[in-house]
Amino acid sequence: MLRLFKFSLLICTVWLTACTSHPVMNVFDRPVPDRLDGKPQTMESVAKGIIAGCMDKGWTCKKVAPGKIDASLALRKHRATTEINFDTNRYSIVYKDSYLLDYNARRNTIHRNYNNWINNLDHAIAKNLAI
Repeated sequence: MLRLFKFSLLICTVWLTACTSHPVMNVFDRPVPDRLDGKPQTMESVAKGIIAGCMDKGWTCKKVAPGKIDASLALRKHRATTEINFDTNRYSIVYKDSYLLDYNARRNTIHRNYNNWINNLDHAIAKNLAI
């Protein structure tokens, strides 16, 4: 009876863990919105909009090359790092690394909270690019 209980407990634990994993969300070739003032986007204005969007959501940014920003978010013990590639017309947010988010490279899955963070980041960036 004790063995059956332990086995059932193990199965439940594995099942609950699996429920929190989802396919990794990446944002590819999101169009850069026009600015509200009618001026054309520049590499500098796009970089500023991306950095402002990151800051609005608590992400830290580092320019690593022209058209490339690394953004990191640390919440409690969890950490996520993305690579944001951009030009004056499009930007992409791509998974780079994480800590304690149950990332599985073989299955390309991660804790569902990561996808929520990326969705929120994407919306914040789009909002700040339009300013």
